[in-house]
Amino acid sequence: MKQLFFLLSFSILFLQCKKQDDVVPTDDNELITSVQLIFTDAANQSTTFTFQDKDGDPKTAPEKFDKITLTKNTDYTLAIKILDETKSPALDLTKQIEDEGDAHLFVFKVNPNSLLSILPTDVDKYGLALGLKSKGKSQYAPGSGKFRLILKHQPPVNGKKVKTGDEEGGSTDVDLEFDLIVK
Repeated sequence: MKQLFFLLSFSILFLQCKKQDDVVPTDDNELITSVQLIFTDAANQSTTFTFQDKDGDPKTAPEKFDKITLTKNTDYTLAIKILDETKSPALDLTKQIEDEGDAHLFVFKVNPNSLLSILPTDVDKYGLALGLKSKGKSQYAPGSGKFRLILKHQPPVNGKKVKTGDEEGGSTDVDLEFDLIVK
């Protein structure tokens, strides 16, 4: 009986000490206070539209949230600049996001989708879309709607790649819905 007691005690102790496989992401979300969308047309004329929330607190109103106004039937390139202005001087996160492209994905949602077609032109080291640089074309007729920009943070988990090229998985660094006007 003593032997059985010791065997059971040892078994319970052994099972309790077994290492648990915790899910540990290898990366943290970025604090983003400003997003600049730089649209450039074929004549090389650039216009910047900005979202800015300097304190980074989603509970307070942003200092700036521009409406995007584009010209009808026009080809555009889009470059995105990302800042953390809680630091002094402000920290430009654009290069970091580019360097960690295999853990980031910009998602564009236009409503109605005919208002602006937009596709990423840059890719990560695995050939999956990143979206810091894109190209697009505005529709032929004037109209208005919404331009939603989402930055997904999809770092590897336990050494396994999470990013697949779609919006599923990971967490969200930015989710902004700009008013969009085509005139």
